[in-house]
Amino acid sequence: MNIEFTAITMVRGEEDVAFASFLHQLRTGFDRLIVISHVEHDFLRQCVALLRDRFPEKEIVFMEIEDEQGFSKRKADYINGALEVYLKKDCHNVVFGFDADEFLTFRKGMTVKDFFAAFVKRFPGEENLKRFYFRLPWINVICKERIAYQKDLEGRLLEAEYWSMGEQASDTKALFLHRRTHRLHMGYHWLMSRDNNEVLEPEEEVTNLAREWEACIYHLPLRSAEQFFDRIGNYVVSAAKQEKHNRLSQFFVDNPHINRQHFFEMCIAPEPSYPNYEALRKEMGPGIEEMVLRAFTKLMVKPRTDIGRALAPASH
Repeated sequence: MNIEFTAITMVRGEEDVAFASFLHQLRTGFDRLIVISHVEHDFLRQCVALLRDRFPEKEIVFMEIEDEQGFSKRKADYINGALEVYLKKDCHNVVFGFDADEFLTFRKGMTVKDFFAAFVKRFPGEENLKRFYFRLPWINVICKERIAYQKDLEGRLLEAEYWSMGEQASDTKALFLHRRTHRLHMGYHWLMSRDNNEVLEPEEEVTNLAREWEACIYHLPLRSAEQFFDRIGNYVVSAAKQEKHNRLSQFFVDNPHINRQHFFEMCIAPEPSYPNYEALRKEMGPGIEEMVLRAFTKLMVKPRTDIGRALAPASH
């Protein structure tokens, strides 16, 4: 059985985490890495050059996209177009789509190829291969130590120790056997029918295997105060270009008594900053209920679990 494993991402900025993420996915067993660079290319070119030298046996594809106006409407076309171009037609292809701050993990030391082998053993036969479709849980993690916000070509975040905040969502990112009848959602969340856009749901029996293997996506949403401030700034720029209201940046405009640095510190504190959401709402106001803000404010109330060096060491 001829199988190839491909990880694909689209990146703009993220210079403090992108190299670590690329390196991690390659170590996790992928044969091919497709990096689609959006507008800001120089640093990603360096990442790709280093990885090509380090992994000459792997195929590392680099594409540059200059599209900005209305880009969000075409992101899925770029992603699925790249898969059509670079996936080989004479073999089966396992695909994983990820953002630059996301890290696919299995039980300690296991790879995506180990996981696929376990699937084939449990569900033998060529006819079962199309059942290889998972929507894996997304788990927020916070680095215990402060790592300076700077361009990283070493993978420093892979050396760090982390706290887990538990599942952000139970079925967020797709790992799947590529099929011509379906396309990948622009946020890599699920497969959709090419005919009618119907979302394909994974089978419960198959999903149980992922749970046994502790398959998940570790997500590093906040790495430094500077990264958080840049994120707010990028939201403002993006909102202006797409003429849509940006809720995170507006929150700080509407609530000048809330300091951005203090907000960040409460998100990454070693203990929850508030006992519950009611206490948080009382201090910050009802505006925190907005969905975009909850992605951050829930970090202030979530209990922490020490998961140590949860990512493969950079000196592997």
